[in-house]
Amino acid sequence: MEAALKSADASWANVVQFTTYLVHSQDIPKFMTFRLREFPKMFPNGKYPPNTLLMVDRLVKEPFLVEVQTIAAI
Repeated sequence: MEAALKSADASWANVVQFTTYLVHSQDIPKFMTFRLREFPKMFPNGKYPPNTLLMVDRLVKEPFLVEVQTIAAI
């Protein structure tokens, strides 16, 4: 995602929304651990964009367990 942002001359500061899709509810703690560890680096001002977390039956391919949609305002 960071590479895509940079290719548009943008950064994490341009991100206004995330939607995260998880296949297994038992992965929620892993997701929260990642968020607690990485979001302060990505958003040092402490203003995190909203993140809607959704549980889904499956993603487009069976081995895929997580998908993140990111919306940035550029």
